[in-house]
Amino acid sequence: MTATLTRPADPTRRRERAWFRPALAGVLVLTALIDLWDLGAQGDANPFYAAAVQASTRNPVAWLFAAVDAPGFITVDKPPADNWWMGLWANVFGFSPWSMLIPQALLGIGSVALLVLAVRRWGGDVAAIGAGVVLALTPVVVIMSRFDDPDPMLTFLLVAAAYTLVRAVDAATTRAATAWLVATGLLVGLGFLAKMGVALLVLPAFALTFLVAASGPWTRRVGQLLLGGVGIVVGAGWFLALVALWPASQRPWIGGSTDDSLLQLAVGYNGLSRLQGRGGGGGGGRPGGFGGDSAGLGRLFDGQFAGQIAWLLPVAILALVALLWVTRRAPRADRLRASALLWGGWLLVSGAVFSFMAGTVHSYYTIVMAPAVAALVATGAHEGWRRREALGARVLLAVGVLGSAAWGFVLLDRAPTFVPWLRWLVLLAGLVAAVVVLAPAGLARRGGVVAAVTLGLIGALGGTTAWAVDTVVKPHTSADSPGPAVHDARSDRFAAAARRGSPGGGFPGGGFPGGGFPGGGGFGGRTDPQVAALLRGATTQWSAATPTTMAASALELASGTSVMGLGGFSGNDPTPTLDQFEADVDRGLIRFYVAPTTGAGGGAAQRGGFGRGKAILPIQQWVGAHYTGRQVGSETVYDLAGPRH
Repeated sequence: MTATLTRPADPTRRRERAWFRPALAGVLVLTALIDLWDLGAQGDANPFYAAAVQASTRNPVAWLFAAVDAPGFITVDKPPADNWWMGLWANVFGFSPWSMLIPQALLGIGSVALLVLAVRRWGGDVAAIGAGVVLALTPVVVIMSRFDDPDPMLTFLLVAAAYTLVRAVDAATTRAATAWLVATGLLVGLGFLAKMGVALLVLPAFALTFLVAASGPWTRRVGQLLLGGVGIVVGAGWFLALVALWPASQRPWIGGSTDDSLLQLAVGYNGLSRLQGRGGGGGGGRPGGFGGDSAGLGRLFDGQFAGQIAWLLPVAILALVALLWVTRRAPRADRLRASALLWGGWLLVSGAVFSFMAGTVHSYYTIVMAPAVAALVATGAHEGWRRREALGARVLLAVGVLGSAAWGFVLLDRAPTFVPWLRWLVLLAGLVAAVVVLAPAGLARRGGVVAAVTLGLIGALGGTTAWAVDTVVKPHTSADSPGPAVHDARSDRFAAAARRGSPGGGFPGGGFPGGGFPGGGGFGGRTDPQVAALLRGATTQWSAATPTTMAASALELASGTSVMGLGGFSGNDPTPTLDQFEADVDRGLIRFYVAPTTGAGGGAAQRGGFGRGKAILPIQQWVGAHYTGRQVGSETVYDLAGPRH
């Protein structure tokens, strides 16, 4: 019986509206302008990943495994898919901020294009264009499309997977549906190779949507889903197998792991430790990690998170509830309900995970939520407008517009010196638009329709657009802070914690000079030019060794040499051992050791957080016992080619 249900009409099968392709071109041009404008001003963006791209131009093995250094001592603490993409460009055009970041911007543009195509099949032309505009103007999408972190690659692959899932549900034959579903699995698997378990957050929504909306008996649908699962295993498993089979002595250590295993990295450092706050996870597993905001339902609406993703989050949830209500009696395969299940399930699962993560969490992780927010807002607004003759639809439209404007006022008020009049304009536009929408006579006239749409767009999108523009016109050294500086209780606590160097503030501020690392590299800091010049004169395989790969990456970019990062990103990786380090020094592979400067709380190796680990402290003590350090600029440097004590 279920196999004979009448399939709803596919919106894309009707004649395409003449304006759709020009509108799509306009959205993509807008996105390109946002993502590419003055992109070189970002410099090396996140030096941790930039160093890996630089290393990719010097050694294909470093490119394959995303090693931080060209000789291939240790990788970044993520899988390498994003490095493959940026590294290809850097190898063709030479390493530079532009050759590294243009590929990221293209991923942002591609995500918008694919979202438009995915939403269009079930929501129609208007909703599709609206979703593309909202995604392009979401601050977290804007800033991440201008950064070298793996999140743009992950988002692109997940939006592509959503598109292939929609095609699988719409497929006219079982073979085509299965092929599209396997493609969905492969894309999710590749997403795993971009940022591991985060890619799997969409799976509940994908599975539910296919089970509910696809044609055929339920047994067939379950079987097709299992084949999609095989696609996931293949898409991610081939590289896990490659890492396991490649001789460990001939490849880099898997950064972030405790046993040189990519699977352990996924389950531990990038998995349970981030969810539960137990050990590892970049910031040593401290609650709140870099984000500084405590776990809970309010996290996404406060502090750094709010400006990234929350502008339209309330109205997206309202749209989800409304879409599920109006389709409550629809046939099983109703496409509008399928759209609500797909994007709503995606939003709820990812939002819940990011809200309650107890370990390291960055506000820019929420880029994964952005496609779902954009799709729900655009689809809900379009469906409400189509039903505007009904009082209930007008009420929901008015609530959505006025609620978005009021919430935008609140967020803009947290940056009171940023275009002070804008928050009042947004609020007033939303209020007037809500009044016009509620009055049937107002929408009966052409002027009323134009006023409602124009004022509604200003009220709903004015705040996020201003945030996006500010993000574009000002260079940013951190992906956690798009838009202007904000002031609220949580962000103020975070800033105070960062100044004190406390666990809630991310990096220990007193451990290394320059805000956290030898060389002053930090996140966007500057390496002492005297140290960089000294390293350029080294002719050894590694010009220097220093605690943590984050510190090493800053030194590498400044000097153009390879630097060994001891202990991985946070200093907790058990590599190298003291014996291995001594052997490398004896073989003349490392010229200098750049030491952390001792702060009030002791050297970084003696402190909690970054620089602590089994590898670093014995090496630091050995270097101090056998060599004499000298001051070079602001750093203490040991010449490992000099005489030993």
